[in-house]
Amino acid sequence: MQPTLVWLSYILCGLAIWSIVGNCLPIAAIVKQETLHKPVYILMANLAASDICTGVSLLSVYCTAYSYTGLVLPDVLAHFYFTTVLLSALTSAYSLLTLTAERYWFIVHGMTYVNNVTNDRCLIMIAVVWVWSGIFAMLPYFGWNCAVGCIHLASASYAYSYMVLVLVLVFIPMTAIVGLNLGIFWCLWQQVSAIKRQEAAVHAQHSTSRKSSITVLIITILFLVGWLPFCIKIADGIACKQDCGITGPPMLGFVIVNSALNPIIYGFRLKEIRRGVKRLFFGRAVNALHPTKRTTAFVLTTVQK
Repeated sequence: MQPTLVWLSYILCGLAIWSIVGNCLPIAAIVKQETLHKPVYILMANLAASDICTGVSLLSVYCTAYSYTGLVLPDVLAHFYFTTVLLSALTSAYSLLTLTAERYWFIVHGMTYVNNVTNDRCLIMIAVVWVWSGIFAMLPYFGWNCAVGCIHLASASYAYSYMVLVLVLVFIPMTAIVGLNLGIFWCLWQQVSAIKRQEAAVHAQHSTSRKSSITVLIITILFLVGWLPFCIKIADGIACKQDCGITGPPMLGFVIVNSALNPIIYGFRLKEIRRGVKRLFFGRAVNALHPTKRTTAFVLTTVQK
């Protein structure tokens, strides 16, 4: 292997490890802190879980690609790795779709948000996302094999009809996510005063909801930048009808960079997530450094008396 590719493999492995470790932090904070048991954070934890799946999948791919340099990857292993990458793509796309839909409902239909978007319903949607994604990722194991007319991915072969279905299943949520984000920011632009009244009805801070919506937009842009090259390569493979080197580790580098940046965005953009992660390591000492508004109000009231 060339020195450049060796260093590239090291860098990608490092990003994959950070993706796993970094995304575990917001999940742990959301699970442990009751104040974060809200639909938006529950769905954000689900997106982080899909990024962990991506990190584990691509770390295995990179390590295997490094180990099998100059050798042919076994068919079973190639099929397994592509299944895990596809599972990561589907769960990431549909997890981001549910998170964007939650923000859309909160901003555009805030008056009905509390009654219709609950923690239990979010958990049900998370289960549906993983079951749905798992079923379609494993369809080749259920008999949808390649007989005549195949697309070759590394050492594995798949039916063209299945790969077309894969593209459709990924592009549908991508299109829906873009549409929902456009609806969110159109509403924010046109109805600022109405949104303030809606947020007051659900006892939420205006700055927090706006900031979380912008955060979801940033995550959406990174998702599109990370996964679109993968989808375009698959589409190119369907068009060229031969082994086009679709699943090479360098091409998947965009995907792992996306998963590695997401936990940084959570911490940089969302104060609640950042404070929850700090509490994992420092416990109640964080409260002393960052007193809540309720504590401040209590102190002011006491002084006035």
